[in-house]
Parts: sequence; C-alpha cells; structure tokens
Amino acid sequence: MPTRPPPNLSSRLRRAPTQYEPTQRIAVGGMAEVWRANAIFDDGDLHPVAIKRVIPTMQEPLFRAMFRDEARLGMLLRHPNIVRVYDARDIGESYIMVMELVDGVSLRSLIGKASGGRRALAMPLALWITHQIALGLNYAHRARDAKGKPLGIVHRDVSPQNMLLDVGGAVKLADFGLADATVHEHVRSEDLVGGKIGYLAPEIVRGDRVDHRADLFALGVVLWETLAGRQLFVGENEGHTLRNILKSEVPPLERSTVAGEVADALLSRLLTSDPDDRFDHAALLASELERVIHEQGWKVGPEEVATAVRLHLAARAQPEEEAVSEILGDELARFAEATVGSASDIGAEPLDPNRF
Repeated sequence: MPTRPPPNLSSRLRRAPTQYEPTQRIAVGGMAEVWRANAIFDDGDLHPVAIKRVIPTMQEPLFRAMFRDEARLGMLLRHPNIVRVYDARDIGESYIMVMELVDGVSLRSLIGKASGGRRALAMPLALWITHQIALGLNYAHRARDAKGKPLGIVHRDVSPQNMLLDVGGAVKLADFGLADATVHEHVRSEDLVGGKIGYLAPEIVRGDRVDHRADLFALGVVLWETLAGRQLFVGENEGHTLRNILKSEVPPLERSTVAGEVADALLSRLLTSDPDDRFDHAALLASELERVIHEQGWKVGPEEVATAVRLHLAARAQPEEEAVSEILGDELARFAEATVGSASDIGAEPLDPNRF
C-alpha cells in the first residue's frame, strides 16, 4: 500500500476554523447523518460546509474503516465534478467528516416521484449532467498517488442519489464510501457487493473481476432512467432485479428523433453485459457526449442546471428545522479545537476559505 506523504509546511500554516455551527440536517440514514453548517474563522469569516457524522451507535468496525477510507480518498481527489473532503477525524465514539457543501439537490430528487410517477429530463440537460459526471469519473479512475502509482479507484456506487446538482449549476459526484482504491486500509471481502442493487454491473452480479467499466455501466443506467423517466432494471424483488441486470435487455427510448437514435447508440455502448464492449474509459464517453451536444446545436450548461435546480427547490416543501443536539455541538467544538494549527490524523489539510 502506498505511503501517504505528510502535509507540507504551508498546509500547516493555513488558517483552520475556530468553530463549526450546524444549521440544518440535510440527510440521515441508519449509519450516518449529514448537516449543513458554517465554518467560522477567528476573524469572523464564514464558509458553508457539510458535516457528515457517523451515528455513535454504529459500532460496526468494517463500516468505521470504510468511513475513514472514504475520508482519506476524498482528501486526495481534487476535481470540480467531485465533492471535496476537507478534513476528518475521530471524536469520541463518532467520526466526523467536513466536506464541500453542494447547495442544491440530488439527481434522484430532481427526477423523483412527481404526480405518481418519475419525471424524465430534457435530453440536452440529461446528456450534460452525464457528461459532467463522466469527467469526474475519468479523473477518479486515472488518479495517482504522490509517487505516480495508480490509485485503482472504482466508485462502485454511481447512482442518482450520489449525483449532486448545485444552485450555481455545478454537477458533482459524491460518496466514495464503497469505492475500491489501493490507498484503502481495509480489504473488501469478496461477499461485500456494495452499491445500490439497481445500478450494479453484470460482472459484479456474476462475481467476476471488477474494474472502472462497472462505473460506466452504472452511469448508463442512470442516463437511461433520466431520459425514460422510469427505472431500468428494478423488478418486483431483489432476485428479479438481479436477473434483469444479467440479461441487460435495454428497451429503446420512446423518442422517434435523430437525437433519440443518438442517445440509444450511446446507451448501447454503456449497457452491455460484457465490459469489453463498453467505452474503454470515461474520457471517451465524455468526448462522445460533448460531440453529440455540439452537433445537435443544444445550448446547455451550468445555467440550465441552475435553472432546473431552482425551479425544483421552489416547488418543493421546505424541510422543518431540527434542533442540534448537545452531543453534536460538543463533538464539533472538539473537532474545531483539534484542527487549529494542526493537520488531521488521517492526512487532512485545515480548511482555508481563501482557497475557494
């Protein structure tokens, strides 16, 4: 396993927040919760961040190891289409991670249930979002450590829930908690599949060797669902879903246009049972998507993403404010104390607002 280089001297001299102030819980699951928060600096400057916290009752060692691996990997990745991790450390019985706040919605929310069904996105917007995620995946798949050794990253959980759209128009891939990478300290057991079942690649279901092309299959599933407005492989139960994935039978899009035919051609190179028949790399997919958008003469980009997000937020009921527990407040106070003038115990650099 490659050795992590220590933070350089300049990173130690950067300012760190003196306080974290949680303002709203964004999400909660069985293992972790995510809060919107402000990082407060000694001169009064504020910067919005997201705080991911392992629920203290979650004592499963494997999950905690995976959380640390996610933080370590997130701090190595620096790309505009990947959610950045700033810092992470143990605080008592919890693990806390400070991340870039994507102020918007997930793609899942944008195409989620509406009027009893799912909502398809316009093709230009769907292809643009896919293009942006492909750029992030290409960077992650090709990432190397400080010695030039490939990190061997496979995200393994490419899904609409992990594609975040910002009110400013940014598109970012989140949550490398299930990813494979050479820098991980825990070794994934062969029976730990990971990922959301409806987006698994056939080779994962078969138990074959898995590489970066599994992420491209998952991205193809997301693109199909975004264009069709319904789920592709999800069946009546888990077994039905897995059989559908193994068959990889993809209905053509119900679009009798040249653009629809082009989209079907793209999907045919993503949603194949044999990885060798897919795009070799995410860069090739991104290039092809860019070519299609250009040839169709579509005007699409961050402005159109921002418009879609803002319209969605305006129509969505605002969540109720949740009180911040004293335990979380105490943990964040201890976290801030630990970051001032030091580097994280797992390699983080202190958060510097001047770098945004």
